[in-house]
Amino acid sequence: MEAIRLDNVSLIRRTQEEFSYDLKKTLLSFLEGKYRKPSRRCVLDNISLVIEAGEKVGIIGSNGSGKSTLLKVICNILEPTSGKVRVRGTVAPLIELGAGFDSDMSVVENIVLYGVMLGFSEQEMRRRIPEILEFSELEDYTSVPVKALSSGMIARLGFAIATDIQPDILILDEVLSVGDESFRNKSKQRIEKFWQDHATILLVSHDLEFIQKSCQRVIWLEHGKVQQIGDSTAVIQAYLDSVKLEVKEVQVPQELEEPEELEELEEPDVIVPYPIGEAFLPSSGELGSVMISRVFIADQQKKLVECVDFWRPFYVGIEYIVKYPVPQLQLGFYLDNSQDVRLMEPVTHNWLPRTGTICEVGFHRIYAKIPAPLLLPGRYFIAGIGAYEEGFGHHYRFFEKVLEFSVQIDPDSSTEWFGAEIIHPPVEWNFEQQ
Repeated sequence: MEAIRLDNVSLIRRTQEEFSYDLKKTLLSFLEGKYRKPSRRCVLDNISLVIEAGEKVGIIGSNGSGKSTLLKVICNILEPTSGKVRVRGTVAPLIELGAGFDSDMSVVENIVLYGVMLGFSEQEMRRRIPEILEFSELEDYTSVPVKALSSGMIARLGFAIATDIQPDILILDEVLSVGDESFRNKSKQRIEKFWQDHATILLVSHDLEFIQKSCQRVIWLEHGKVQQIGDSTAVIQAYLDSVKLEVKEVQVPQELEEPEELEELEEPDVIVPYPIGEAFLPSSGELGSVMISRVFIADQQKKLVECVDFWRPFYVGIEYIVKYPVPQLQLGFYLDNSQDVRLMEPVTHNWLPRTGTICEVGFHRIYAKIPAPLLLPGRYFIAGIGAYEEGFGHHYRFFEKVLEFSVQIDPDSSTEWFGAEIIHPPVEWNFEQQ
């Protein structure tokens, strides 16, 4: 049974920078001869597709390709210029942050309002309030107006409502990139439950790995046109191959060319979990404007190593490409020990400016220096690495399970005693004679 069907759907928008909805400004511009007829841009171009009931479909494409617009047309938020859209069943859209909420109303009032707008009774929504508050972790904000919540809280609230009411069709746009790591994992688990309950899900996400693992089919959009529809693995690979061709056209500044001590290696086709000492990352950073291409461990001379000495500082090196200008940028990574204990989460904004050279278009390499002694002998993991616009809300790109390295110490030359500690920072002791 068809859940969603689009036949030759197109959407044309007016795009004119000088066009103004201010009558006075418009008249003055017209009298001064500055007024021009608004131009038109085809946002969606003759799209036809069918999504069966119970199917899980991902939508990918570069920024501005029409992904969010397509979802809005399916949800009847936007009306297409031409073509037909047919949707069968109840739809819960989670497309824009705060969409469907009244900013002046409380969290509880908005839960009821959201559900009523989707066709549920007030009594039914009030019955669901405790579970929604628990999942969204907003039990202490029941009477707080939505406008006082952070963007992450609003995203959690919207996701909790949309998934709790168990619609026939769930439509999600980038919701998995909002919130902390714990909530993102909880969100993925709930979506996976929807997989099992045979709901129809349409998902836009920057997490290509999650889409490939969870979605049966993928729709690839570019410039408002469907480039490819089919098996998730095949479509995502074609998409990444296309992006690699674009990245090759980025000009690398001369002052940032590869140094001799870090010889460029051939990028493998498959990235296995936790490669040793060095990792080449999939070129899927086109989902934002920044691509992290390579992460490695280096010694004091910045030579590639897989094992570092307990007594000597070392570097975590990150190579990335800025494809398009970005307003600001920060990078960071997670460092875990072999017991999955998070030891540190260093980010660049503590040491480097968020604007300027770090944001310039081209190839860049940065180093994070890890002091010594600090890490105990054993195995360690760069468990996550990401590029962010500001804080950790908007991801340009994020990877998990990046690489593994080890720390060793010569047992014959060491008198160190580590006890039960998990790190060994240098502590200076002084004896003061009384």
